[in-house]
Amino acid sequence: MNYLRFHWPGPTALSAELIKPLAQISLQLDTHGRPMNATLWRTDGTGIRIQSKMHDIAERKEVGVLEFSYVSFPSEHEKIVDVRSMVGPELVVSKLIIHETGASAESGIVIKSTAGHEILIVVGAMPYSLAVSGVLRGTHIFEPEYPVDHYENVPI
Repeated sequence: MNYLRFHWPGPTALSAELIKPLAQISLQLDTHGRPMNATLWRTDGTGIRIQSKMHDIAERKEVGVLEFSYVSFPSEHEKIVDVRSMVGPELVVSKLIIHETGASAESGIVIKSTAGHEILIVVGAMPYSLAVSGVLRGTHIFEPEYPVDHYENVPI
């Protein structure tokens, strides 16, 4: 079985980066309102940008995997949401894995506060898009590649 992991070029463990306290989340939306990337802005001013990358797993079949990178400032036209009151200082993060056609892919994350608020970021139904819940509302904000109950939720 082929296992497709998150892409993270950072020097520290991705799990350590994702549990840092959040201040804001920004979304860059396409013309139809679909998220193309999301950035987790931490209270120390640093950001982790999340995008999706598609991988061919069979003829005419592809699956998305999340890619993470450091960023220093928002891109132009990003929608920025303050999430401090929603998530608090302590976070629990898990990854969502999809099993499809002989492959398993790390395709999403769940960020949960100790107060119970949940933010879900997963590969979107449209190639190279994301689906994001718990931050903004909109017609195309949350359209995941697969139904959420098809993902395996695993601690990071």
